[in-house]
Amino acid sequence: METDSVSDEEEEEVPVVVICTGEFVEKVAHPHDSRKTIFVYSQSAPTTVQHVAFAVGPFQVVTIPVDKTRTEPTDSEGPGIMVSSKTPMHVYCLPGLEARLRATTSFYRTAMNFFTSEYGSYPFSSHKLVFVDELATPRFEASTLSIVHNDILHGDEAIEEVFDARQSLSHALACQWVGINIIPKNWADLWLVNGLGHYITALFLRRLFGNNEYRFRLRKDMDRVVQQDRGGMPPLCVLNSDAPDGPLLAFINLKAPLVLYILDRRLAKSGTALGLSRVLPKIFLSAISGEMTNNTISTHSFLRTCRKVSAVDLRSFSDQWIYGSGCPTFTFQATFNKKKMAVELYMNQASPAYQHNEADRVRMGLLKPVQTFEGTLTIRIHEADGTPYEHVLDIRNDSKKYEILFNTKYKRVRRNTKRFLARKAAAAAAEAGDVEAAEALDMIDSGFELKEWENEARRAYWQVTDWTEEDEALMNGAAYEWIRLDADFEWIASISFEQPDYMWVSQLQRDRDVVAQLEALHALARQPTGVVSSNLTKTVLVNNYFYRVRAEAARLLIAVGAFNHLAFILLTMFNSALRQG
Repeated sequence: METDSVSDEEEEEVPVVVICTGEFVEKVAHPHDSRKTIFVYSQSAPTTVQHVAFAVGPFQVVTIPVDKTRTEPTDSEGPGIMVSSKTPMHVYCLPGLEARLRATTSFYRTAMNFFTSEYGSYPFSSHKLVFVDELATPRFEASTLSIVHNDILHGDEAIEEVFDARQSLSHALACQWVGINIIPKNWADLWLVNGLGHYITALFLRRLFGNNEYRFRLRKDMDRVVQQDRGGMPPLCVLNSDAPDGPLLAFINLKAPLVLYILDRRLAKSGTALGLSRVLPKIFLSAISGEMTNNTISTHSFLRTCRKVSAVDLRSFSDQWIYGSGCPTFTFQATFNKKKMAVELYMNQASPAYQHNEADRVRMGLLKPVQTFEGTLTIRIHEADGTPYEHVLDIRNDSKKYEILFNTKYKRVRRNTKRFLARKAAAAAAEAGDVEAAEALDMIDSGFELKEWENEARRAYWQVTDWTEEDEALMNGAAYEWIRLDADFEWIASISFEQPDYMWVSQLQRDRDVVAQLEALHALARQPTGVVSSNLTKTVLVNNYFYRVRAEAARLLIAVGAFNHLAFILLTMFNSALRQG
């Protein structure tokens, strides 16, 4: 690689550096032109031509140090322990951006440690990250090298930018394992390579940002897929297909990691307890060891590996989610049968993609929309004793009635008294060593309370609407607290389920899962009342809620037209900021 240097003085002021795919060997003067310098790089690992790149400019370099506190694993450490990788890592930026560079890439060694601990050795000998101006795309990945646009850089004071920056950069690093070292065998297998890159990136972000952020993003992505996959999108894997265009590629990148997520859940329940965490290291190891032919992976070979590791037949799953298109729409209704002491659950399933293309034989053949999705769906019934009981529904038809026997045999008592006694009993059982009681106690939380509203004067100030006597009577006579559908988050689907508003409020205030809280918020927003707006307001004000749940509640307050509560919220937060300032 040759570079021009106008003068020795200018070169000393702004030295030009060449960063290229492979490993730096030497920098020598050009044998015939003293104005030029030759940078020599060596690429020892076989690399496709589209993954060779270079960047030239007056770059400033920052070396990311090895975390010396943990460099060797110990026998007592489990698979969740990260061991520091010794892979050399360097980041580059243009002059004047060094402070923003350090802030943006402060997590980068942690990402390398996570990927090497979970998925095996880094496939190359070093990694370089370069920030440039005027890049045609936000990011470009090459072997040992990622080139990123300067727009992603942020300072120490940034908040929202951190999420997007770390997601983008961690995905750039994940692509070194799958996307560069492992490539698709055919265009039809592109979904798998791209999906695996996004999937392992999401797992790292869960470690970095926490499970609440991970599940929140998962829920939002699933909602987007359901909205888009309604009859106009092809399956993820289309044999003999060409390279996907921009909109289709974006859809594949959105849906593919979600399909891998629900595949992991199915494998974990039906086969091994570890799911894809046993499959992926085998795939990455075969690529590094040379066992994988040309380091190309196909959908068929991936599913075969999953089947060997888990002993689960994946034909039905792959026909629906990989070789078929569309997402199901479920409608559930629940009634309590006192004579049988059972919850009767009525299920109806529809496929918008199938209905959209049913009359067109050509589109039916090309898009392959699934008419009826099959699988298991987990529901969680929080019964009168305060304990959540899980039940598995086997879905094989478009409609079916399920009878779920109750575990609680005694009459339901008042909610507040029951809540106290149930938690007291569960806590005592947990202290005695009952693991199931401890897990049940951890699922339900009564900490989403607002002490300010315990004062009658403050309740009057906030115009809090209480339950009526009729509501209280219904609540006291209800057989269960609330029902949660798809509690294990195993379906990319739209699920419609109606239950009384007080059950949604109970789910909102007592279920610690952010997805359950989001479901309750949106269900309450569909039945706007004074009680609903009061509970949405309470959600915004209680600090124990995840901040994205609080933000969602604030947006829904606008939807239900509770502008007076919004005004009070803004005034309260403004006064709080003044006191803290």
